Amino acid sequence: LDLLAGNTTNNASIRLGKFINISLNGGDLLADAANPDNGISLTYVNNGKMQAGNMTLNLTNGLSGYAWQAKADNDLTINGAVSGTTGWAAVLGLTAGGKLAINSPGSISLQANDTGNGGGRVLVSGDKGVTLNAASGTVTLKAAKAATNGVDITSGNGAVSITNMVQNGSDGLTLANANISSKEGIVLNGTTFWGKAVVMSGVNLTAGGDVDITGLAKNLARGELGAASASGVQLSGSNISSTGGNITLTGTAGTDKSKTGVSSVQVSNSTLTTNNVLTLNGTTETTTGVKVTGSTLSAASLNVNGVAHVQGTGFSLATSQLLGSLADLTNVTLSSAGSAAGALNSLDGSIVNDATRDTLLAKRIENMTAVDMGGQAIFDDSTKTEKGWTQDYSLADLPNHGWIFNNTSVTAGGDVNLKGAGFTNSAVTVTNGNLNIDNSGPVPLSGTTLTVNDGAVNLHAGAGTIDLGKANISAKGDITLKADNGSVWISGTNATVKANITSAEGNISAEAYNPSTGGVTGISVNNAQLNAGQGSININGTTPGTMSGVRFTNVDLNANADTGSIKVYAESKGGQDTYEEKGSLYFGGTDTFTAKNIDMTGRNLKNSYNGAGTVFDGGTTLFNGNTSIEGYGYGLGIVFWNQVHLGFTEGNASLKGQTTGPGGSDHYYRTGAIAGSGVYQAAKVYLNLTHSNLKIDADSSSSKYGTVPAFGIVNPASEGYKVNGFIFQGDGDLNISGVSADGNAVDARLFDNTALVGNVAVTGTSQSGTGVYFGGQLNSTLVNAQITGISESGSGVVLAAKSGTASLGNNTISGTSATESGIQLTGNNITLTSGTLTGTATSGNGSGVVLTGGSNYILDGASITGTAVDGSGIAVNGTLTVNNGTAVEGHATGNGNGVTVSGDLATDSGDGISITGTALSGDGIKVDGDTTLASAVLNGSADSGTGVNIAGNLTTDSATQVSGHAASGTGVNLGAALTGATVEGSSDVGTGVQLADNAVVTEAVLNGTSTSGDGVAVTGSVTLDDTSAAALNASSTSGTGLKLADNANVSIQTIAKVTQVKKDADGNPV
Repeated sequence: LDLLAGNTTNNASIRLGKFINISLNGGDLLADAANPDNGISLTYVNNGKMQAGNMTLNLTNGLSGYAWQAKADNDLTINGAVSGTTGWAAVLGLTAGGKLAINSPGSISLQANDTGNGGGRVLVSGDKGVTLNAASGTVTLKAAKAATNGVDITSGNGAVSITNMVQNGSDGLTLANANISSKEGIVLNGTTFWGKAVVMSGVNLTAGGDVDITGLAKNLARGELGAASASGVQLSGSNISSTGGNITLTGTAGTDKSKTGVSSVQVSNSTLTTNNVLTLNGTTETTTGVKVTGSTLSAASLNVNGVAHVQGTGFSLATSQLLGSLADLTNVTLSSAGSAAGALNSLDGSIVNDATRDTLLAKRIENMTAVDMGGQAIFDDSTKTEKGWTQDYSLADLPNHGWIFNNTSVTAGGDVNLKGAGFTNSAVTVTNGNLNIDNSGPVPLSGTTLTVNDGAVNLHAGAGTIDLGKANISAKGDITLKADNGSVWISGTNATVKANITSAEGNISAEAYNPSTGGVTGISVNNAQLNAGQGSININGTTPGTMSGVRFTNVDLNANADTGSIKVYAESKGGQDTYEEKGSLYFGGTDTFTAKNIDMTGRNLKNSYNGAGTVFDGGTTLFNGNTSIEGYGYGLGIVFWNQVHLGFTEGNASLKGQTTGPGGSDHYYRTGAIAGSGVYQAAKVYLNLTHSNLKIDADSSSSKYGTVPAFGIVNPASEGYKVNGFIFQGDGDLNISGVSADGNAVDARLFDNTALVGNVAVTGTSQSGTGVYFGGQLNSTLVNAQITGISESGSGVVLAAKSGTASLGNNTISGTSATESGIQLTGNNITLTSGTLTGTATSGNGSGVVLTGGSNYILDGASITGTAVDGSGIAVNGTLTVNNGTAVEGHATGNGNGVTVSGDLATDSGDGISITGTALSGDGIKVDGDTTLASAVLNGSADSGTGVNIAGNLTTDSATQVSGHAASGTGVNLGAALTGATVEGSSDVGTGVQLADNAVVTEAVLNGTSTSGDGVAVTGSVTLDDTSAAALNASSTSGTGLKLADNANVSIQTIAKVTQVKKDADGNPV
């Protein structure tokens, strides 16, 4: 029977309806495309069956359906993808009296997951062999875990081979609750990239020949091992048995080191039995090569080959049984050949006991291997005359060989000198002598207490880690930890139960270089105490890796407070983000450091702006003694994450951050010599001084592009919604200095020193950025501070309150710029009380001081001085409240104006504002735009310019006095409306008061005098009310008192005044 479709149509289908039963009584069946250029598919709707002698199904678009069966008396061949499910107590089956072969260009999926209504089973049988091959897809053979469900794959006289190849994160070959039996061998071969290559759960394999299971997680084109949670072979709750052959499991993957629970070959709660050789081969990069737990292994011989190329564990066998010829370990070969020098192996008490330990210790294993001692002492010389223990467990041809003794003890009365040895969960006591452990590989000491009553401790790892997790060391003399090609880990249980490293009379030194480039650390000190009460502490951790040179979390370091020092150097190449180190020198949790002198340096060598030298990652860090903390990085020197509390006690302290790169930034990552990173919170630094002086230096001058700030606590990602900055408390002097090329030298939003008793100085110097900048979500309260900002082409000092508040009390603020403004105070909710502002623009059109008021902008008793060349010495704009005799003094040395005023200046307390302006050829004071003044005093002078130029409408009161003097120009020029005020204008050779075109004068007193010029000159159409006209006084010594120029037009208006008696609600005078 030939079932042909697709003669004229591509993607045609053969469709078999419900409960179809086709039987050819031994004849052959072919399903194929009538036109070989077209693709076809075959679909069983429900419970269909086909039976033939030989059956060939060429289905480029696949075979699918529910509870279908295909049976061949001889061979059954399917060329195409295959999928099917079953239930309702039905069988989904493929049966061949000869060979069964599925050659799929995609995936193969046969599943019986429905447990209701009698369940269902998958049956795949080929008497002379079964071959399932998914050339570019996955293989899934699964059944629910129930008595009514299952997958059975059998070959009575042949072999079973199941393979796949897929290059993504899918699980390659998955078997669940399946039985596979073969008279000959069984081959399972799964390939993926970053998924699980072979996953077997609840599987029973029985073979007369070899069983070979291979899982490979690898990109075959690039040769790159799969990372993430990739694994080779995962076997759980299963049984594998071979009566006449070998059993071999081989798994290869590059699992990410963070996935510590994933191994390349993982056997759990399973039984593997053979009369011949059992081999477990596992290769990983950073986790575990071979891991066996809760399992039973029985064979004539066992070979375990576990490889951890970079770091991690070669092999680990625990809570398992070795039976038969394996029980005494004689026929067990253990190897970690090819592993990194720092890799370890592990065997627990279920594998090694008192009877088998000597057999194990005679084996030549390439890396250090943990051995459980069951509480038995490995060495005790208490009853011996000769004291001390010297033992070399390393081998000349296997330099990383050695043993890690678990759950044991050492008692020695003399020197202990060991090579190739480590201890876990043990106690090592040396009553008289030194302890030296000198390993070519790592030095594992987790859970171990080292006590050296009258000597020193020297731990050396030639490669790998010195692991002091939950460990304690106490010694009378020096304690030295050195890892040549690895890390030093010191960690306690938690922040309350800390590891303790104590030298009673000596120093503590930890030095590590980890050559790996991945997520590794040089030295990690976590939940630990280091005490050198009579000496010093030195820590040096470097790595080209990405998780810090030195990391401190919840630590206490104590050196001698009178003579001792703490020195820390950290170097790495990691990034400054939540998933990386954040800084080469890392502080987290609650940390305390005490010494006479404390010197700490973090240096980041990542060739990118997203790398920080030193980071304070939230928490509280306290320093007792003279302290120097430095951070160097391409784009970040020192960075503060979220809310940080820093304390400095009894000594002089300094923070120095410096960029080393040429620049660069973006809208997410922050940059700056000293910067803030508030991802989940605002970056707020609470800094407390106790009898200490603090100097903060930030230098980003190396960065020539990207507007990289120096002291830049604000980061781009926080713009608009976070209040980043510093709160200073305690007692002591504070000095902040920032130097930048194209960024702001000092840049913060939150700056509060009201709780600090001491002098405060802030200095910022930038080439093209702002010297000192407070802006954005502002919350600044500064008192008694000296603030100096200097810039070449930017502004000297800028306070720009977009929102929030700024309170400046009794501060001395100085700003200098070559071409821009010396000082700018702009926005809302700004209060300047009793302070001094001095702004200078040394060239160009920049202003010395710019005051731009919004709502709630108050100057109270302040003294403001500005100097410019061709710009305004002081420019006052907007709405301001000026109280208690605020004094404004502006000077222009070129063509600019001394003071330019435009806006409403109101006084609601004390004397009004005093404005003094001087100019050469410009205006001493210029009123520009609609301006309101109350109780003000204006005094302007100029050489050839105008003393006071009222070019905009000015409304004042009778208490306001306007005085202008010019040498050769005009004393006071009125070119707009003036209401109120007493105006005094004088000139040597020019005009005292000039009433220019469009001048309107109401309720004002005008007095113009000149030596040789005009006292008062009317030069256009002018309007005066009768009061102002009557009070007009014009005089000249040798010139004209009152001069009406050609085409002058003077209009006098009478202003009637009516006084109305104020009455109460009943009409009675009040």
